[in-house]
Amino acid sequence: MRLFQRGRAAEEDIYRRLSFDRENFDLAAEIAQARQEIENAYNNFQNASDPDLIDCYIYSGNAAWKRYCFLLRQAKALDA
Repeated sequence: MRLFQRGRAAEEDIYRRLSFDRENFDLAAEIAQARQEIENAYNNFQNASDPDLIDCYIYSGNAAWKRYCFLLRQAKALDA
C-alpha cells in the first residue's frame, strides 16, 4: 500500500524547487529516503505477528515520520 498517493503534487513541487541547487539536492534525497523508511516500516508492520516486532515497526514509523516532517520544514524554510 502506498501511503503517499494523495498530496504527491505538493511534494513534487518541493523536489522541483530544490533540484536547482546542489546543496538542496541532498536535502531532497534525504526527504525521499525518509519517505521510503516510513513506507518500509508500514509494510513491515502489516506483515509482523510478534508483539515486539509490531512495537518496533510502530516506533520506526513514528521516528521516520518525525524526520520526514522536519526535513519538509527545512525545505520550505529554504524556499521562503
